[in-house]
Amino acid sequence: MKRFIGAAAVAGIAIFGGAGALDDNTTRNDSGEIVQSGGLGAFAVQIGDCVQMPDADLIQSFEAVPCNEPHDAQAFYSTDMVLSPPYDEDAVIAEADQICLREFENFTGEAYQDSPYYSNYLYPSQESFELRDDRQALCFITAAPGEKLTTDLRN
Repeated sequence: MKRFIGAAAVAGIAIFGGAGALDDNTTRNDSGEIVQSGGLGAFAVQIGDCVQMPDADLIQSFEAVPCNEPHDAQAFYSTDMVLSPPYDEDAVIAEADQICLREFENFTGEAYQDSPYYSNYLYPSQESFELRDDRQALCFITAAPGEKLTTDLRN
């Protein structure tokens, strides 16, 4: 049985490619696709972006790459969750799980349980939730542990 893997977004961690949480230091074509790698802030990720996942519990930025290069994950859905104070990490994780599972097939065209891919997501850290009113869940498709994706997985 596959499971979700989650990571809280935005806290003091390594910054990839000089990118802060809102920065996009990639080069994009007219369609918005990344054509040259660069640092990409957690709040600047666009649906379809391909990234290397940092080995961290708290994420501020990623190294983003073109989707035809080996990468760890592709963003497939983003939404604000329905959350109220006080911060409850278990409730945040449960809602992000539900959202990403529900939206997986809409992006890939394949039911999650039938897919060889996994779901990963970013959710607000307590600091981001309380100080920045962050409620965003950002869903990613990933390959099996230790493997890389090498293409755009849309439909």
